[in-house]
Amino acid sequence: MWRGGALIGVLAAALLTSGCGNGGTLVVGVRPGQPGLVTRLPDGRYSGFDIQVARYVARALGYRDDQIVYTLDPSRADLVVGATGPAGSRHVAGPYLVTSTDILVRAGDLSVRRPRDLARKRVCATRESAEPLVRRFGARWRQFFLAEANLPAACAPLLASGRTDAIVADAPVLAGLSAQYPGRFRFSGRPLATEEYGIAAGTPALRDQVEDALRRMFEDGTWKRTVIDQLGPLATRYTAPPSLD
Repeated sequence: MWRGGALIGVLAAALLTSGCGNGGTLVVGVRPGQPGLVTRLPDGRYSGFDIQVARYVARALGYRDDQIVYTLDPSRADLVVGATGPAGSRHVAGPYLVTSTDILVRAGDLSVRRPRDLARKRVCATRESAEPLVRRFGARWRQFFLAEANLPAACAPLLASGRTDAIVADAPVLAGLSAQYPGRFRFSGRPLATEEYGIAAGTPALRDQVEDALRRMFEDGTWKRTVIDQLGPLATRYTAPPSLD
């Protein structure tokens, strides 16, 4: 996930010089290696929950689908989907999803039922997702039990092959990873942390336009249909849109 005020500062600076929709396109920053949220298809197109949200917002702002350009570099983007920041961060619309950091294990492994069961388990996670466990178990746990990955997608082969015992990541990402290995993984344990996904914009005016688009997406039923289509196994978790801050 995107984190921290630094991203917002970089994005704001870039937009002050470039302007939204430069060249008749809307450049949207998306998160790499996040199956379920952002997946790049063999033909180069993108799919996933974040992509559908971005597409709806772009259309509401007056852009056609062929005018949307996706980038993995937030400094080049007009909007950044999935952006989060500290309380009070400016120019972030949303949230469009409130979810949690969860645990994924092999389907036949019943030894992990709660976060404390990971105390002596090999865990694969990004630095951000692992933070709740590092705070709980300490630096020695990080040294001996944590396989730190740059992207959650890198963890799935390790879990499938038995080289790690669990993956810790946001629930939609774990659902996306599980879909790549049908029947081999399962969710386990209680959530470790709550996560909010928003959309970072360069100006308050653009943020307000994005917020209005999200509100329409919530009200016209598109958000709910997108949850079912893109996050099917988790649809019972997200029965209603979040409240816009």
